[in-house]
Amino acid sequence: MISNTDRFFLTDAVHKSVKALEKKGISQVEAFYTNSHATEVSIRNSEILTQNQVYDAGVGFRVVVTGGKVGFASTNVLNEKAILEAGEKAFAIAKVSSEVPNFALPKGGQPPEIRGLFDSRVAEITAEEAIDVAERAMKAAEGFDKRVIAKDGLILFQSGWRGVVNTLGVDFEEPETRAVIYLSASGKQNGEVTGSCSDFLFSREADVKPEIVGESVGKKVVELFKPQPIKSFQGTVVFSPQAVSYQLAHVLIDALKGDTVISGRSAWTGKLGEMVASEKLTVTDNALLEKGFASRGFDDEGCSSQKTILIKKGILESNLHNATSAKALATKNTGNASRSSGGFNIVRMIIGNGYRAKPDIYPSNLVIQSGNNTKEDLISKISKGVLVESMAGFPQAGSGIISAQLSRAFYIKNEEIQFPIKGGMVSGVAFAWFKRISGVGSDAKQFQNAIVPSVMIEELKIVGP
Repeated sequence: MISNTDRFFLTDAVHKSVKALEKKGISQVEAFYTNSHATEVSIRNSEILTQNQVYDAGVGFRVVVTGGKVGFASTNVLNEKAILEAGEKAFAIAKVSSEVPNFALPKGGQPPEIRGLFDSRVAEITAEEAIDVAERAMKAAEGFDKRVIAKDGLILFQSGWRGVVNTLGVDFEEPETRAVIYLSASGKQNGEVTGSCSDFLFSREADVKPEIVGESVGKKVVELFKPQPIKSFQGTVVFSPQAVSYQLAHVLIDALKGDTVISGRSAWTGKLGEMVASEKLTVTDNALLEKGFASRGFDDEGCSSQKTILIKKGILESNLHNATSAKALATKNTGNASRSSGGFNIVRMIIGNGYRAKPDIYPSNLVIQSGNNTKEDLISKISKGVLVESMAGFPQAGSGIISAQLSRAFYIKNEEIQFPIKGGMVSGVAFAWFKRISGVGSDAKQFQNAIVPSVMIEELKIVGP
């Protein structure tokens, strides 16, 4: 648990350093600081592999000098001298850096207060309690069917706070807690081994239900036994929330980011007000959701959070912006500066990175508006197609090209699931897919930065093995 003494010291040291840099005649200084504690438990081959207590805190400075030159430096050495030296290093770097066109920092405001971002019980979770959660998840998965084997997993309880101060009036702090359960498993019977199946739970609260995750994973594994190959064809595909949250969302987010619009890398550059997708698709970025996993009162530059309509019934309404991209396009800052890292390490995406990184543009809670149909309703409308629960492969964000292996997918014929698919791929261009969305499910699921339902798309190419 993080003590108030540590918190007050870091806050005070940051403010002193910003004021000291101001006295040197620097007009624009920003300090972003975090302090976090996490209890982690990892699972490997049906056993607890590791248990760790991870503490991380630090400060990152951005300093702007004449001509729009920006320097960045950070430190995790928490004494006043080291923190001031990091600010002075950012100043020295700025003086020899290239100009950043249209660079801007937000001015002070009044951030909204978001309910449900902090649960004191998370901060009090012990390693023994986290181990118990891990064991319950494994037991639920393997108890679902004796053929199921828990292969990999992570339990994380993280608490802390973040703050932003700049010389334009921003001075905010916000506490936050997060709980994550991730579990993957495979199945084995009579020499047949299934592919890996996984599920997640992202929450702000300590009261998690690992049995739900475990049972879900067990069910997924059992459904993959006795897969069959299919021949290539063109048909209807239902992408489940997990499939939507990765490849499709990745392309969508990149096209909506203000910096990719400015550079011309976005397929939707210059298309505000135009129809870019099916009228079935409505997308918002909503940092104000109560208990939302990525909700926040202010972004990682200190801009007050908001709800932004990005796509409304297929029409592009707005992009995602931080202070710099908003200035460059002479539009409103949507509060989407983010210092979370990319990659696939869940822990490192959530904790211990912010102060080490300059902000990028990224959504808070990217929400695809749910429809009225269950996933089963969508399947009942398909004469020939595929249900894709998960797929593997890296989408090409700029072009929108997706060529993904079917990790967990099922063949649909005459409105019913027939069997799991062995091998196979789905390929095409996501921007064309968005225009052929014919249905959206009611089964929205929370992921790290997205809340998305199943999506049904017509005329997709499914490639057999």
